[in-house]
Amino acid sequence: MYKILIIGSGAREHAIAWSIYKDSRIDELFCAPGNAGTLLVSKNIEIDIMDNNSINLFVKENNINLIIVGPEQPLENGIVDYFETRNIKIFGPNKYASQLETSKLFARNIMEKYNIPQPAFFECNSEEEILSIQGQIGLPLVLKADGLAGGKGVIICRNLNDFHSGIDDMVKNRKFGSASNKISVEECLSGEELSVFAICDGNSYKIIGSAQDHKRAYDYDKGPNTGGMGAYSPTPLFNDTLKAKVENNILEPILKALEELDNPFKGFLYIGIMLVDDEPYVIEFNVRLGDPEAQVLLPLINSSVLDMILYAIDGTIKDYKLKVDANYAVAVVLAAKGYPEDYKKGMIINGLDSVNDDIVFHAGTKIHKNKVIANGGRVLSVVGLDLDLNKAISKAYESVKIINFTDKYYRSDIGLKATVYLNEKE
Repeated sequence: MYKILIIGSGAREHAIAWSIYKDSRIDELFCAPGNAGTLLVSKNIEIDIMDNNSINLFVKENNINLIIVGPEQPLENGIVDYFETRNIKIFGPNKYASQLETSKLFARNIMEKYNIPQPAFFECNSEEEILSIQGQIGLPLVLKADGLAGGKGVIICRNLNDFHSGIDDMVKNRKFGSASNKISVEECLSGEELSVFAICDGNSYKIIGSAQDHKRAYDYDKGPNTGGMGAYSPTPLFNDTLKAKVENNILEPILKALEELDNPFKGFLYIGIMLVDDEPYVIEFNVRLGDPEAQVLLPLINSSVLDMILYAIDGTIKDYKLKVDANYAVAVVLAAKGYPEDYKKGMIINGLDSVNDDIVFHAGTKIHKNKVIANGGRVLSVVGLDLDLNKAISKAYESVKIINFTDKYYRSDIGLKATVYLNEKE
């Protein structure tokens, strides 16, 4: 029997808890710190997820025998290394391997060494160096904070105004804090963007799905970058030909690289890809499930998600029989007006009990005086499922209309890209 602790408080962690809570082998399921949604399927525990000693105290007192890490910050903090030395099963990459996400330049340098396709990049430490690179490669270009910036440390500079504003944010105003101590200045590739997700055991892997995220705050990809305003899965762009290219040119080489560096990669690997003339280039790696991508990937897996995680920890993922159903999943994020900048909290959320067929994953929510209230920029992910993509989109938006809170904001175009791709195929 398993006593499981899930680390994190977002919709991704709610989706993970939701996907395993019915497993008969689970004795107890905890989320730290969780949200109002995880309370429906687990027990919430108030622990500082960046304090490994406090987590260890809880693990000991409650006989936890499996930890699943959701977000990237505890991975950067070495939570996996900490518990592996204490012989506690924990799912996620170690601190060194996590640099694939926590240091853009670490990832870029490894990809360069192993000939993994990527845009041209330049490491910069000052405004002068950035200006020099712009003089060499021109515009457009991309400025990326080297460290973690909550999915927001990427600035696409299409003109001089964007470029100088980006320098101000990165260097002068320190909008991303220490994450922009070093900056990767990159060639701006143009094409279709998608994400591919694999579960890895250090040597082998299984691709578990594909998705397209909608990063920008406003419809038709306008406005500032966010943590993600919605997603759908699978994407019609991810066909068998592209799958083979991703496996041969990206997945297998990066796993080989980390194995040769004596830090085999165990965990979920998110590969952000730009398709240029049907060739995949790596825009970024993430070392965990994306959010909101987790909310569309996990509901499509019909085999045991708990088994999938256990097989990966034990190094036997090749033996896992992955079953994915034929539905489309579409997730629309309900955010607080003003996100990703200034927004209000504390709004009462109504209508959750009236959503029947679709799935609602909580993100920035908590219980206050027996009411569910908004407690973050991204508040909920509403997921519609159907064999027909248009129907999945419609189902998600029908539920979006039922759920209400003051200053509710959402994009109205989630999944429309996929309908265009499907029409082009016909």
